[in-house]
Amino acid sequence: MKGKIAFIPEGHKIDFFEYDVPQPVPGGLIAQVTQTNICGSEVHMWKGEFGRRGIMPGHEMAGSIYALGQGVTKDWAGVPIKEGDRIAPVYYTVCNRCENCVDGNQAGCLNRVMGAAHPDKPPHFTATFATHYFVKPDQHFYRIPDNVPDLIAASANCAMSQVFWALDRGRLTYGEKLLVLGAGGLGLHAMAIAKARGATVIAIDGVDLRLAQAKRFGADEVIDLRQDRDPKARQVRVRELTGGKGPDVVLEVAGIPEAFIDSVNLVRNGGRVLELGNISGGLTAPIAPSMVTFKSIEIHGIATYPPHYLKKSLDFLSAHINRYPYLELCDAKFPLSRAAEALDKSERREVTRAALFPAQ
Repeated sequence: MKGKIAFIPEGHKIDFFEYDVPQPVPGGLIAQVTQTNICGSEVHMWKGEFGRRGIMPGHEMAGSIYALGQGVTKDWAGVPIKEGDRIAPVYYTVCNRCENCVDGNQAGCLNRVMGAAHPDKPPHFTATFATHYFVKPDQHFYRIPDNVPDLIAASANCAMSQVFWALDRGRLTYGEKLLVLGAGGLGLHAMAIAKARGATVIAIDGVDLRLAQAKRFGADEVIDLRQDRDPKARQVRVRELTGGKGPDVVLEVAGIPEAFIDSVNLVRNGGRVLELGNISGGLTAPIAPSMVTFKSIEIHGIATYPPHYLKKSLDFLSAHINRYPYLELCDAKFPLSRAAEALDKSERREVTRAALFPAQ
């Protein structure tokens, strides 16, 4: 059987390649991709900010088991599996042996491995803008709960798991105030998790659709960037909503340097900043280090997550499936062949989360 996979050779260009679908190796499996999402990372790829020689897009996915490798009978949580079962795989592998892994911070694994640079390298299907996906023997994957549709499960891998880990690293607890900069996919998932654990949530964005979604995903208050364009005005507004002191935790998922500056300015003295959004090495932020010093704040950089957080996210979705409008989170759906259109709309923020369906 032939399969198809995408490759971004340069900014605002996408190519598709066809290869024979490989056989699974012992301890691994082949999944058929039923849905893959456009995350903020893919938008950066589309803009040409990653990969000087091109890059393979796609890491958020839900799929069904197409073929099992020898010895694979359970997922990484010990749940029995068979061909045809729906799964969500973690899109990278960790060694579980380096000092960071041993300390419980597998997100900082010193030997983390992601997909190949070009699909020509076997086994070809190592990114998810594709019809199939190759799961390696040391790669975590989890069976998707029966009550969680693919439309929702796909975003558990990356978006949801990453903010879940971020909120835990930032020690967000009951009664604290969380400020979320950016109400896209990551921000909305963070709001739902934070609200479920008893935090007060404030969201900042400048898009009507995202502001409306923020309220539905647990935000107690929203701030419209278009009405408070001046950073000092935003600071005044945030202090008004937090009893005069500022939020305990600020989560930055807007993905622009100015948002990081806002994070440091807005967080309360002694608070915590969780930096997830800025992942492009070409973007910088002028900020006085003394702001960190005199405010006595913590800054946590978050990229990826310990693999078992994907299981935690799927379980959260299963338990809260009717509490939040998850079915509306992917508000634009495209066949894989129209990935360029989906990426363009995502870059222009015309959609909250675009989903690609390789079977169409």
